[in-house]
Amino acid sequence: MVKVKEVMKKHVVTVGPDMSMSTISKILTNNRIGSVVILEKGKPIGMITTNDIVTLVARDKDLKKVNAGKYWKDMKKQFITVSPEENILKVTKKMIKTGYKRFPVVENNELKGILSTKEILLVSPEMIEILSEKLKASVERVAKPQQRISGLCEICGEYSDELRNIEGRWMCSDCK
Repeated sequence: MVKVKEVMKKHVVTVGPDMSMSTISKILTNNRIGSVVILEKGKPIGMITTNDIVTLVARDKDLKKVNAGKYWKDMKKQFITVSPEENILKVTKKMIKTGYKRFPVVENNELKGILSTKEILLVSPEMIEILSEKLKASVERVAKPQQRISGLCEICGEYSDELRNIEGRWMCSDCK
């Protein structure tokens, strides 16, 4: 299986926690990227995306008065990272489960790169298509509690073709 370190982008645009969202929006636009990683004392602590900028604009916030670190803390978003050694399938499942499109790649509290859906699609588009079709199929049909379906286990988050409904939760055979 392909590992994160084999496909991640090694150059990551970073910002400090005191940088204004106005400046960050210009960095995102000028570099044609979707996110920057916030570094504090050399360690990654969060990530700002174009969606964060759009959210602030929609709320009529002055981007010059909002800094990255305070915004990140106030939003109380979960900072999810991946390891360079993780396999792409596991990360793809994590993306599906969280709804995130990109993850910073971190090892020993050091930023090593970034992995987005673009890199995954470049290396294995057929895997994404297969997972997408299986998940669509399980969402489109209404499963009866006694049926087995494909999808993500509600306990461990792993993909399984043998999910069972146990007390209203879809679980894989390892978690039931």
